[in-house]
Amino acid sequence: MSESAPPAAEPAAEPVDPEVRDRIRRGIEDVLPRVLGVELADIPANACFFDDFGLTSSAIVELVLDIEETLAIQVDVEQLGIDDIRTVDSLTDYVVGHYADED
Repeated sequence: MSESAPPAAEPAAEPVDPEVRDRIRRGIEDVLPRVLGVELADIPANACFFDDFGLTSSAIVELVLDIEETLAIQVDVEQLGIDDIRTVDSLTDYVVGHYADED
């Protein structure tokens, strides 16, 4: 009977700078009312773009493009999945992990 080696630990994710995350979250909060065409008093982190705001997939694309323009960043959308655009928080997390500053 042989012992198997323990599974290799996955590399730890780089810590996210809270200021970067806040900047991106504020950018989403600034852009979302423009995309919706309405003023929003409060945008909860767990608000669902589809259920709570009625956004379509094309409106999500517009939202991401506007976020890029507003924050002067480029977002890698190659890996963008439905779970990444489900809520304000999930989009914030995705953008934090998949953006580059425009030069």
